[in-house]
Amino acid sequence: MKITKPNITKDLGVSEDLLSLLEVAQQEESDIEEKYFKGLVFKALDLSKAVFKDIIFENCEFINCSFNKIDCRDVLFKSSNLSNSDFSDGYFSRCEFSSCKVMGSDFNNAQIQDTSLINSNFQYANFGKCKIKDFGISECDMSHSTISECNLKNLELNEVRFIETSFFKTPLKNIDFTSSQIDGLVVSGDELKGAIVTTYQAAELAKLMGLIVR
Repeated sequence: MKITKPNITKDLGVSEDLLSLLEVAQQEESDIEEKYFKGLVFKALDLSKAVFKDIIFENCEFINCSFNKIDCRDVLFKSSNLSNSDFSDGYFSRCEFSSCKVMGSDFNNAQIQDTSLINSNFQYANFGKCKIKDFGISECDMSHSTISECNLKNLELNEVRFIETSFFKTPLKNIDFTSSQIDGLVVSGDELKGAIVTTYQAAELAKLMGLIVR
């Protein structure tokens, strides 16, 4: 599976006027495009319904911020802290979260496609009821996160930690977990039908279904 990476304009100049750009975008119902934001720090900032296209956020902190119904296309989040923020009902296309801290953030009911999570911490994040297509997760910690009632199509995993992660009512057919750590998954049982696992993982998963493996 090939995931399309963000198409970012080369040599974007660093911009520090996010607040003024947000104000203009809200007033004129316009998009924020071709910007490189670096080193910004915000708490409880309202970015709901903002549209970002061809954007880099690097070394930024958005703590407890609202990105509700955000529209992100060709956006790179790099080495940034987005913990406990609200991305619910958002739209993400050709996006990448690289070396980010996204603990406890809420992506409930988001649409996500051609998007990669790389070397990032998504512990306790909520991806409930998301529509996900062409999605890659590599070297990330998804422990205690919720990926329940999702529509998954083409999910690629590489060395991901799924410790007590909930996949409740999310079909996992053809998803390859063999390079990942899966301990204490929260499932009802049917979700695992057709999932690709190692012999050791299969024995551990059997315990979830009440089987005694000897």
